[in-house]
Amino acid sequence: MKAMNQIHMIAYISDFKGEERDIDSVIAEIVQVAKIENQKRRITGALFFLDGQFLQVIEGKEADLRQLMFNIENDNRHHNIECLIDTAVQQRGFQQWNMDSFHLNSGQKFSREVIKDLTASFKKNLLPKSDMLVLYYKALLKQRVV
Repeated sequence: MKAMNQIHMIAYISDFKGEERDIDSVIAEIVQVAKIENQKRRITGALFFLDGQFLQVIEGKEADLRQLMFNIENDNRHHNIECLIDTAVQQRGFQQWNMDSFHLNSGQKFSREVIKDLTASFKKNLLPKSDMLVLYYKALLKQRVV
């Protein structure tokens, strides 16, 4: 039986459906809305943008995350959404912010397979903590960008 206040984590990847030249304003708009709406539901997370793809890690109550994922699936800026992690976690990983974003556009294309492999390695080798997953993505993706 699930605890009522248990924290849940979802990580997903999606393709940006829009003009590449507009991405900075799109990210700013997403983060602005997310900071307001996510705070109401105590959803925390981080949004990456990397070579035409969004990669997001979110945490909160499972029902709130399911509603957020429904909203994302119906957002015309996203298509080809694929869940990478969907699991309960022992504790919230993000205590200090409700949404952060990282634009890591490198000029080279990162395939979904690379992102999926990175995530599978994380799931296999590290505890499921949201903040650790974000640090993991940042370190590995920045290394690959150089």
